[in-house]
Amino acid sequence: MSHKPVINGLSFKWIIKPISFFLLLITVQFSKAAQQQNLPSLGDTTSGIVSLEQERALGQDFLRSLRAQAPSVDDPLLQSYLEHLIYKLASHSQLQDRRLDLVMINNFTINAFAAPGGIVGVNLGLFLYGETEHEISAILAHELAHLSQRHFARGIQSGRAASVKNLAGLLAGIILIATTGSDAGLAAITAGQGAAQSDMLRNSRAREAEADRIGILTLADADMDPRAVAYIFERLERANRFNKTRIPEFLLTHPVTKNRISDSYNQTRRYENKTFPLNLDYHLMKARVTVLAADSSDAAIDMMSGWSKRTDPVLRSAGQYGLVMAHLANFDPKAARKHLRPLLAAKPSKIAYILADAKIHSSAKRYDEALEILEEALAINTKNYPITMAYADVLLKANRPQEAADALVLLVPERPNDTEVWYLLAEAYGLANDIIGVHEARAEYFVLVGNLEQAIKQLSFAMPLVQDDFQLNSKFQLRIQQIQRMRLKARRS
Repeated sequence: MSHKPVINGLSFKWIIKPISFFLLLITVQFSKAAQQQNLPSLGDTTSGIVSLEQERALGQDFLRSLRAQAPSVDDPLLQSYLEHLIYKLASHSQLQDRRLDLVMINNFTINAFAAPGGIVGVNLGLFLYGETEHEISAILAHELAHLSQRHFARGIQSGRAASVKNLAGLLAGIILIATTGSDAGLAAITAGQGAAQSDMLRNSRAREAEADRIGILTLADADMDPRAVAYIFERLERANRFNKTRIPEFLLTHPVTKNRISDSYNQTRRYENKTFPLNLDYHLMKARVTVLAADSSDAAIDMMSGWSKRTDPVLRSAGQYGLVMAHLANFDPKAARKHLRPLLAAKPSKIAYILADAKIHSSAKRYDEALEILEEALAINTKNYPITMAYADVLLKANRPQEAADALVLLVPERPNDTEVWYLLAEAYGLANDIIGVHEARAEYFVLVGNLEQAIKQLSFAMPLVQDDFQLNSKFQLRIQQIQRMRLKARRS
């Protein structure tokens, strides 16, 4: 498996598949669902057309296609933060099926989307626009509301074949925008919207309003600021007012009007007007993304220097942390260490600071010191995702691949659908000369990114090596059969 290119300290995967295949897949699968009027009801009229399990299966197809095409972000710390935030919101939402999959897109424009079956996509740009954790949560709660109210399935119910094509165009547009940032994605979305009938457009507006209302309820139940919905909408409306040449992707599918902002405020009148303290973890992640989005390391250092002089202690700490990240990006671990020292002294158990400390030592090739820091952290935070991934990465750099593989294997039961875990595990097995392990890890990685042919090849390569091991032989044969059924289903679609 080849190494992924590294950009600004993060690595990205680029595996391209034809978009037309996914468009066809979505259209056919939803068309079949719409035709099956005799499906058993699950307690609502929507379930008579598309069941929750059908939505889940469709969502997994979409997820594989999205992973294959969109530039995803390899940042376990950021991934962990967003997952915990989304799960917190989901636990206070109206979602029946809380199996959620998060995809972070390497795009610095504001956008978030939800797809059938619990797929949540977030552009890195969301952190650049959200001034507080409440504002980013407002957008996420809105997307979860689309899922809980099953708006995709209800669109099929009300529009039948026409809505199928519109939905396919919308989802294909999301992928094209995330992949290229070009006007092709905008055209796909516009075509889908233009093809809709007037009643479908009314339904779309009504569902946006419903998602706003349900999202506000979710925020309030999660003890977050329900007025953040209006706040983020106001900011987007102001930004768009002075930029008519390039409408943010989020506003194409979530148009913001003054009436919508007013409605959001009106719906929060019954809630107490509380003051919410700034969340340090959010602002650390915001600083992290801001450094990544900067044109250069020097620009990031200048920007974070300004943050570090703010009066609010949370924003000041975030600025200091941003300086740590910016100096690491500038290959200056000594300067990074200077800014990290007071942060660690104040909060020695903060995982973001611990990881930065280990990164500083690792950047200076002091691998033993970095491993000691991470081992101590793992003793307290067993199987912690970002700490374990950092630990395995340092072990690989220290030429201890088998230990890296042993650490990563512990994550597999916790995160079986995590592409980065399987990718790094394949790297570790390869360096440890564990050929069987390499083929298995690569196969699982390729399944997750939708390259089923390559997944079958990898397990086929392993079969002669396990012919004398009945348990492994049976396991690989069964997995090959499962992947072949997935491939056959895709071909029939």
